[in-house]
Amino acid sequence: MTDESPVMSRALSCLKGMKRAKQFRPAGAPTRQEQKRDADKWRGSAAERGYNRRWGKARLTHLDRYPLCRGCDAEGMIVAATIVDHVDPHHGEPDKFWDTDMWQSSCKWHHDSVKQRLEQMYTRGQATLSDLWLDSPLAVRIAKGMRCDEA
Repeated sequence: MTDESPVMSRALSCLKGMKRAKQFRPAGAPTRQEQKRDADKWRGSAAERGYNRRWGKARLTHLDRYPLCRGCDAEGMIVAATIVDHVDPHHGEPDKFWDTDMWQSSCKWHHDSVKQRLEQMYTRGQATLSDLWLDSPLAVRIAKGMRCDEA
């Protein structure tokens, strides 16, 4: 016998048959695919920015050596890293791109939220290069604040 009540069981079976609603997109607005294509025209494709086979091998080597997210580790959590982040934004400069001393392992959450906020602050002069490391006191403070917002 299952732990589900008959009402809950009926509700779940109804949900299984439901299709996800289409996302609203105003007439004439670009699709996500068109947006990505436009972004590639502006900043160059991933391959043009240096993310090629050589990068793929270097990325895997780095993640083998440093498998945990640096930001999560600083917060006392053990989370596997999936991204190798360039601490110093390289903006296509090969010397910065391949400076392995300035790479850090990151989970997607830290890369897509905390690091983006840190880079915005860095651009505005509100953070230093050392603040861009995900285990810096500023990064840890930002991460804790963002986690509180999610709760």
